[in-house]
Amino acid sequence: MACYHLKYPSHRRILAIAVVAASSVAVVSILVLLVVMFMSRRYLAITKTKAVDDFIKSNHPLISYDELCRVTNTFDQTNLIGAGSFGSVYKATLHDGTPVAIKVFDLHKMGAPKSWVAECEALRNVRHRNLIKRVTICASVDFAGNDFRALVYELMSNGSLEDWIHQRRQHGNGAGLNAEEALNIAIDAASALEYMHNDCGGQVVHCDIKPSNVLLDEDMTAKVGDFGLARLLVPVQPEHQSISSIHSWPQGLNRIYSTCRAEYGYGSQPSTRGDVYSYGVMLLEMITGKSPLEQSFGADMNLTKWVRDNFPHGSHEVIDQRLISTTIDACFEGVHNSCTVQLVQDHLLVPMMDVALSCVVESPEERSTMHDSLLRLKKVKETFWHNHSIMQSSLRG
Repeated sequence: MACYHLKYPSHRRILAIAVVAASSVAVVSILVLLVVMFMSRRYLAITKTKAVDDFIKSNHPLISYDELCRVTNTFDQTNLIGAGSFGSVYKATLHDGTPVAIKVFDLHKMGAPKSWVAECEALRNVRHRNLIKRVTICASVDFAGNDFRALVYELMSNGSLEDWIHQRRQHGNGAGLNAEEALNIAIDAASALEYMHNDCGGQVVHCDIKPSNVLLDEDMTAKVGDFGLARLLVPVQPEHQSISSIHSWPQGLNRIYSTCRAEYGYGSQPSTRGDVYSYGVMLLEMITGKSPLEQSFGADMNLTKWVRDNFPHGSHEVIDQRLISTTIDACFEGVHNSCTVQLVQDHLLVPMMDVALSCVVESPEERSTMHDSLLRLKKVKETFWHNHSIMQSSLRG
């Protein structure tokens, strides 16, 4: 019996050998499958990127990398006017004398290539006086042979709304932003968004509305810029071919700005209601002079809750008093009294605050639309100037 067991392996040993062999084959198969999947995805990504670049180059006016180097003095730091999540912005003057802002994408940063595509697509078929105008693009290689992408926009000489809210910019006479200017800027931005949401032949959602993305020209006309996260929800007409089919929303890309709502969360789709919410927070920032990131709010408080808790009877507690002072200087020849203060506060800033709060309602379905917000703001402006005329007559009398 002992000799028999030494000569022939037991059934248990045979089973163990079979299991090991099967496991080895399974592991090798999985590894091969993973390699194939990786190579396939890499090939598809390269093919997709080439298709996007070919589409963009064939549908946009182009400028060479060499020309951009020349007008920026090889992207000298003295020409740097800003930096964002996906690259840097330089000021320059083109050969025809056009002052421009050149947005250079850092293609090594996660999300930068998709941001480039989104921004190219978003403004290709839209035209509005309150949208930043793109002059040309650069889709080329640098002198080292690396891919290079840049967008060239009109230069907005008065910087961003954020600069004015937080007193980093002022008028030539030293005056800051006044409430009447704030209302005009709010109307300009609302006009741009209302057009994008309803009147551009499709439905474009900006997805990143905030003061730093609202730019001001020499006349303080506001224009919405930075479409790096924009999304085309409803396709444009067939004759306006779109690259939306080859450009997907960057999954897991969360807005770092504190106006982010649930509909902009991980893996979810953007919406016009998200733009409305962000717009409302921007209005509150204009009116209060406070950032949504203000540390003084603490864990249980934020900008929208702070304003809502004080509206309407405590509105004077949250309004940036500098707005009232600069408005009286600009609109009432510096006549500061209870009547002028009340007019600016109760007939301009408080109604603006009311519109803002209707935009930041928690439930997306219950929020105002950009169309309704725009109409209400225009009515505020009409009412203010009507009362202003009456006030001016009484002051002269």
